[in-house]
Amino acid sequence: MSVRVVSLGACFVLIAACGNNTVTSTTGAGGSGTGAGVGAGSSGDIPCDVHDTLVEKCQSCHAASPQFGAPMPLVTRADLRATSSNGSATMAELAVARMQGDSGSMMPPPPNEQATTAEIDAVQAWIDAGYPARAAGETCQGGTGGGNGGLDCTPDISLQGQTPFEMPSTSIDEQVCFGIDVPTGDLKRHITTIAPKIDNATIIHHILLLQAPNSVSPDPTPCNFVDPDWKLLYAWGPGTPPHALPDAAGFPMEAGETTHFVLQVHYNNLNGLVGETDQSGIDLCTTDQLREHDADIMAFGSTQFSGVLPMARTQLDCTLSLPSQVDSVLPITIFQSWPHMHTVGQELHSWLEGPNGERRLVDVDDYDFEYQITYPNNVQLMPGDTVRTQCIWNNNTPIERSFGEGTNDEMCFNFVSYYPRIELPFWNWIAPSFASNCSMTTL
Repeated sequence: MSVRVVSLGACFVLIAACGNNTVTSTTGAGGSGTGAGVGAGSSGDIPCDVHDTLVEKCQSCHAASPQFGAPMPLVTRADLRATSSNGSATMAELAVARMQGDSGSMMPPPPNEQATTAEIDAVQAWIDAGYPARAAGETCQGGTGGGNGGLDCTPDISLQGQTPFEMPSTSIDEQVCFGIDVPTGDLKRHITTIAPKIDNATIIHHILLLQAPNSVSPDPTPCNFVDPDWKLLYAWGPGTPPHALPDAAGFPMEAGETTHFVLQVHYNNLNGLVGETDQSGIDLCTTDQLREHDADIMAFGSTQFSGVLPMARTQLDCTLSLPSQVDSVLPITIFQSWPHMHTVGQELHSWLEGPNGERRLVDVDDYDFEYQITYPNNVQLMPGDTVRTQCIWNNNTPIERSFGEGTNDEMCFNFVSYYPRIELPFWNWIAPSFASNCSMTTL
């Protein structure tokens, strides 16, 4: 069986807001990162109610030097009054549309806190009044602009490429992989916390941390797809906090073996900057004081579907009743979901049904292929439970889609992290999706 999990794809163009970010550094590794604002001025020329919203909801990416692939700053009155490339609206008007969800996916993207109605109304009122300057003597109190979430442990393993990656000035998007081998030593260890270590926030868009069965080249190598045997441990994008595993479990690093990690990093260079380099990575907290359980990954959904019809909305409903052999090792605790579809995906829902009632794992009503994140869970899968997964596609292209590994194919997966690890001879991460019973409906 050949199954691949597609990478997160080309970056969406940030128009309005990116949200609060957890980073350890925002200094470019030798890059220019200029990104100066449009025209003169400073954030001190915008009224406080608008200023504070921009700081809290926008400027972690749309700073004076834009970060995380943002194409423009949203700091000064001149920045906000500048017109879009087609001249149809100002940047402030586009910001309002994105915060309302009227133009593409809502901003700031999840898991960041969305702008409130009052915040959006304040920006709109400012636009309607003709973009007035801040009143003389007015001092703004709110707005701290993101920050560093901090850790409750000291990382002991740092994963990054052995050499910095230089982003081509002629490329908008690059996906590269770096392999890192970590010998465990004589004692088994548990990974307890996973945290981003961001080097050059000007060009980085996301990082996936995966575990591979064999060594992967440490040199930055283009990689559009993730190998089917690689397990996703963590997905970071702007706004994603460090992931502290539940106290009862850790991802295992076996004694006397080498753990093969892979970083898949997605870069953006929308402004064509020259000389931007990056050596971002992931920090791990590990311990040889083992937790009670090993954690693992499995995928709910389907590997066997076709008929995502062109110019139509299509719904796939999948039901999984676990075999009795698996029931014998239950309950297990699901502590994280990562929903995954491709470019025409619109919604994904995953939940459990059984003697203990319905328990939701994830509900994504506005799926965005360009911004995929993980969602925390604390749900027990019990004997007798049925797992249900529902995917809805809005295929507004002339091409019919079926399950496959290419971006123009489709997928329907909810990757879940859980413990204790299921130790059965026939079991692997894809088994739940392969065994599901599914039906397709045209809406």
